[in-house]
Amino acid sequence: MKNSPIDQRIQDSFVLLAISDTKFLQAARKSIQSSYFGSQITQDIVAICYTFFDQFGIAPENHFRDEVIKFLSGKSKEDSELYMIYLERLKELDLPNPAYVISRINTFVQARELEKGAVELARLAKDGNFEKARQLMQKTLRAGIVQEEVGLKYFENGLPSYLQPHRSNQRLIGIGMPYIDQRFPRGFCRTDFLCILGGYKGCKSWCCIYLGIQGLLSGLKVLHITHELSLEDTEMRYDMGLGGLVGEPSRTVETISLETLGEDESPGIFENFDLPTVGNAEEVKTCRRKIGRLGGELIIRKYPMGFCTMGEVYRYLDYLESFEGFVPDILVNDYVEKMKLTAGDGRRDQINDIYMNMKGIADDRKLLAITASQVPREALRKMKLDQKDFAEDIRKLGNTDQVLAISATEEMAQNHRMVLFMLANRHGVQEIGCKFAQNLEIGQFCLKSWPYVPVHKKSRGEDNGNKIKS
Repeated sequence: MKNSPIDQRIQDSFVLLAISDTKFLQAARKSIQSSYFGSQITQDIVAICYTFFDQFGIAPENHFRDEVIKFLSGKSKEDSELYMIYLERLKELDLPNPAYVISRINTFVQARELEKGAVELARLAKDGNFEKARQLMQKTLRAGIVQEEVGLKYFENGLPSYLQPHRSNQRLIGIGMPYIDQRFPRGFCRTDFLCILGGYKGCKSWCCIYLGIQGLLSGLKVLHITHELSLEDTEMRYDMGLGGLVGEPSRTVETISLETLGEDESPGIFENFDLPTVGNAEEVKTCRRKIGRLGGELIIRKYPMGFCTMGEVYRYLDYLESFEGFVPDILVNDYVEKMKLTAGDGRRDQINDIYMNMKGIADDRKLLAITASQVPREALRKMKLDQKDFAEDIRKLGNTDQVLAISATEEMAQNHRMVLFMLANRHGVQEIGCKFAQNLEIGQFCLKSWPYVPVHKKSRGEDNGNKIKS
């Protein structure tokens, strides 16, 4: 688009939807002029779709190729090749999320119309023609695809939005612990904001990386922003987690035999294994190639502690989309209290604002946002955290969709065990948890998990297996 903050990828997504989605094309036809697009090729392709819709009332879909051939009949061979190259590139794109494309296009259109209308508004106001000025202002504010502004027309919606293929709350990942995933089949979805609650040095960053890995294993695009861990450490932890690689130069590591792991507090039998390390470049590259075939992508960005603002996060997301063609499905921000905050009485309000902004990014960008939060000193080494254990500001709880609490007693930590609880959940079951074993020497946040059964229930002789079935 001319002088546009919208990148070519959004233009391509618009074109792809105009070709294939009648509902989208109907909304766009009324509001988005083909002249808004900076490329002549893009303008012409959009115009072809609009002309077809005007004549037949549907998106061209399978007829699009015929319409393009007809359009190119008077063009030179060189010009025709440019159009065909562009159309071949479109075939490589996944079908985009219409709501997201509409949102980005609307931002541009409204800015363009406000720029155009500002001069005319000033002239009308100077001339005292306030009625026309008000009408022009209303028209300007209504610019864009009105469908987004109207919202959901409940009785006209047909198939419910939550059942549609491109619904905003599309499931992205689960936790990877069977008992919880079975009780929470919805999983973590687009527009969710998830917080990992844990103690100081309590594996919060490992848990963030673990969830990022769940995304990569599902073929998703993950953006991991780190403020505390270094770029190198974060990268290495992903390699360890994905490949089970040792994080030390020595090839011999002591790890737990999975067959000996049980639900009790016993540590299991440790054995020495000669495992590959992150120092083996070939092993690392082999693992990355294997995981890369699943279709996911990972970008890691390190900010100095206390440097990054939410404005910078917005800018960076725009940059990735505009210049790298990278639109994340999952944003890990580890973690927001390490961003730029002023000391004193205003700190808590700033944290609250950042949490609301993180939720806003999840809603606006249609992604899953993940961060972590610290517990106060008195909650360290508790067996099970509860909702009052948020440090600094309890409003965090209200601004998140889900909270996963991870904790361990001193004895559990020595035996490589932790407890994970769904502490809060806006969209389903909560207060369910698992006990799990881990070995962080080889990057395994969760080796094996079992349903968490409180001690007082065990003392009454309740059978854990029967309890699960009930």
